[in-house]
Amino acid sequence: MTQDDLRPLGPLWLASILVGFMALGVGLWMAGVPSHIEWLFVALAVAVGAAVFGGVFFIGTNLLGIHFEARVMDETQIKGSNVEHVTHVERLEDDAANHWLERYVFARNLFGGLIIPLAILGGLFLFAG
Repeated sequence: MTQDDLRPLGPLWLASILVGFMALGVGLWMAGVPSHIEWLFVALAVAVGAAVFGGVFFIGTNLLGIHFEARVMDETQIKGSNVEHVTHVERLEDDAANHWLERYVFARNLFGGLIIPLAILGGLFLFAG
């Protein structure tokens, strides 16, 4: 990967942070945080904001054609009664590319770790009751 390949990642990173904070702000506003605080809705708004941030960066890198997937491998390890998700990352030669690879793995794991529980909670909210 060259520096020109990685150049769009800076604006994408900032845009994903901005969109994540916007989702957080809308979630807090919809929860009525300025008037009263219900911590469950604050926690959900933070989770939605983080999932939106991770999703925008993860999907954005793939839409830009910057594929780090060849360098990232996931493994599920069962140790007794614990199940651990382990991500192995193959380092690149370029330090700037490694910097963006680490951010990509962070956003990917954040998005993947939050989207399933949020989808389950959304389903419970819509269909249970």
